[in-house]
Amino acid sequence: MVPEQKPSISDLKGASLSLRLLVLAGIVSFAASAHAANIVTDSGFESAGGGNIYFSGQSIDGGSWNVTAGSVYIDTGDPYVFAGSNSLNLTGANPYVPDSISQTLTTTPGKIYDISFWADADSANAFSLTENGVAIAGLPTSIVDNGFPGLTTNSSLFVDYTSDFLATSSSTTIDFTDTADPPIGSALGSVEIDNVVVQPTPEPSSIALMLTGILGLGIALGRKRVASSLSAL
Repeated sequence: MVPEQKPSISDLKGASLSLRLLVLAGIVSFAASAHAANIVTDSGFESAGGGNIYFSGQSIDGGSWNVTAGSVYIDTGDPYVFAGSNSLNLTGANPYVPDSISQTLTTTPGKIYDISFWADADSANAFSLTENGVAIAGLPTSIVDNGFPGLTTNSSLFVDYTSDFLATSSSTTIDFTDTADPPIGSALGSVEIDNVVVQPTPEPSSIALMLTGILGLGIALGRKRVASSLSAL
């Protein structure tokens, strides 16, 4: 009868290392797909000329984002910027009328795309986000009015808005439109947009393939440890 052997310290270390490798593989896989997938150019408006007003027919950054109605302003500092150096003030330069900005993306017909952005406002407003002229479902008709009370940063007051849409063409134009309605005579009327992300929704087959690969790695490492233990008997 072979005496029962307790796991050695080296076995435990091997198991711990294998677990860390599995976790690391999962994190790297998900992180890589998330960072590589955004198809929006200048998603944080960092390439725009800060402190400038742009009017309908103008691009804020050399061709990626284009003003399609009214005018927009690029804020460059506290208390209006969510992250980085710039945020898009969609309505501050021109309240009471629709102000719009758009970007045309390369998409695959039949694919579902996730869309997200951060936003805050300091007055009542009427908001819409469309893709090729069709309103994207699941988004509100106004940006929440949390205001910009802090003198240094108000990032915590921005809201993360998310939805998705089905691409029907090889090019999809997303268009942000808002009409601010601040009290007459006030200095309010800002609707800030930042960090716009559009990325393909992971297909179930891709997720299954990745998980299968991670599981296979774990099985292979487990078999190696068992074989090592048997050879030591």
